[in-house]
Amino acid sequence: MSHTPNFDAKINAILDAIQAGEQTCALTGEKWMLDELELNFYRKFSSPLSVYSPQTRMKLLGGFRTGFEIFWNKHAKSGEPILSYIHPDNPIPVVTDADWHAMDIGGLQEYQREIDPAQPFFEQFRSLAHVVPMGARREWKNVVNTVGVGMWDIEDSYLVFSTVGVKRCMYTFYCLEGSEDITQSVHINHSQNCFGSTQITRCHSCTVAVISFDCLKCDFVYDCRNCEFVFGGANLRNKKYVWFNEQLSKDEWERRRAAVDLSCRSVFKEYQQKFLQLVEQSATPEHFNVNAPDCTGDYLTDCVRCKDCYSSQRLTDCAYMHGSTGAEGSAFCVGAYPATQSWMCSMISNSSNLKYSMTCGRSQNLEYCFNCHDCENCFGCDGLRNRKFCIGNVQYSEDEYWRRVDALKCAMLERGEYGQFFPQDLSPTGMQFSHSAMYYRLSTADVQALGAPLYDPDQGVVLAPKKTVEEPPKDASAAPDCLRDVDPAVWVSKPFMDERVRRRWSVVPKEFAYYTDRQLPFPEEHYSSRLQKQIQMMNQPAFEQLPCVVCQKPVQVGRNPAFTKRRVHCMSCYLKYLEAH
Repeated sequence: MSHTPNFDAKINAILDAIQAGEQTCALTGEKWMLDELELNFYRKFSSPLSVYSPQTRMKLLGGFRTGFEIFWNKHAKSGEPILSYIHPDNPIPVVTDADWHAMDIGGLQEYQREIDPAQPFFEQFRSLAHVVPMGARREWKNVVNTVGVGMWDIEDSYLVFSTVGVKRCMYTFYCLEGSEDITQSVHINHSQNCFGSTQITRCHSCTVAVISFDCLKCDFVYDCRNCEFVFGGANLRNKKYVWFNEQLSKDEWERRRAAVDLSCRSVFKEYQQKFLQLVEQSATPEHFNVNAPDCTGDYLTDCVRCKDCYSSQRLTDCAYMHGSTGAEGSAFCVGAYPATQSWMCSMISNSSNLKYSMTCGRSQNLEYCFNCHDCENCFGCDGLRNRKFCIGNVQYSEDEYWRRVDALKCAMLERGEYGQFFPQDLSPTGMQFSHSAMYYRLSTADVQALGAPLYDPDQGVVLAPKKTVEEPPKDASAAPDCLRDVDPAVWVSKPFMDERVRRRWSVVPKEFAYYTDRQLPFPEEHYSSRLQKQIQMMNQPAFEQLPCVVCQKPVQVGRNPAFTKRRVHCMSCYLKYLEAH
């Protein structure tokens, strides 16, 4: 028996009239083909057809997922400075995560709104979102001596983002599963003592390792497996003592390596450029999927029957899922860990049957909810825990709840609201600092075209606790070329300004000690600029058709902003290339 008979009748009539075929994105003008797979998802989730293309929808959803920015904001209750991923100009109030966990938001009338079906829904929800506080840094459990955003089971780390189960890391994004001593790296699994790396698994003591597995003491390697003592390598398997794909003896390799001082910026940049050229002269497979039968997309592991998914593991019968793990029967979600039978959500975990919701966990049957946990059968709620049958944070009986939800969904459907995700001005993260900005390289114009507000990236410094001495920003590029010549008294803990991202920054003593120990160069940019460059070494979730350079077969491949002249091979030709080399 249906709980929402009036809505079901209306949406079924709409869906019955839709036919597969070419569609045009209302926002970008992009054409896409509505196929039976996507149409079946609409039917499954009783959703009207979106006016936006799949890629536009993923950008809008990704605008609600945290990236790697952090600002000084004000505690909503005390007014004290507080570090938060929520920009100080964003009207969403923030409190410490400990304060948020201690609050009973559902029991306070000031955080309740009786949603009127006759009035625009998003305006009513906005009035709720602008008073209900959110945790400043999304700290969940076992966060010890660490500063970052989106963390649990983490110790002794500094400015780490979406990082779980690690120790002694700095400037990381999506660093997971027992990794230790990782710095300036993204998408790291089970690895130790690595720097400047992207998409690596089970690697140790590597510098600038990209899309590589099981490597030890390797520098500037791309698509390498089970290698040791490689300096400059691409497409290598089970190799030792290789120098830019040239096989050397142990003695010759060690002689050459001893002559290279990577702690000098000029030398580091020289080998970065050589590495770029090596990758572009080598083979790139059409995708980096592992055990992903009947799947399209990239960076998929142990997935089955998935369409255009990205950087995800253990998905089954999903479509358009980014950065997700363990989902089944879900579509159009960014950051689901796991979430089954869910639709158009961002950052959800251990949940089922969620729709149009953000940052919700251990819940089921939620629609249009923000930051709700251990909840069931709620609509348009924000900040609730252990609640059911609530609308706008107001508690109803079960019968009254379903009657109101039926009326509300019918009214939203008629106004064209139902089926749309939250407007971008409601994003706690802010589109310009989000998952989408990172992976799609969104410009200021792109952010505005997607309907998102713009925030001054430097504004968060204004609220920082006052220093005893104010200093004008120094030019980091003016620091000595070689680390041995950098005087910490002059350059460490001093303010710099990265004009490209309009962020002030400094090199902290812990960071300088790391560079000294690893013999790495003094940085020239804000950490977010450095992490963005790491992200750009990955294929993007924006796919294009290219011909295989060997057999000319057309293949779908993610665009790559770092390796623009790569030689893409279909999987068959790529495997032959590996055998021949």
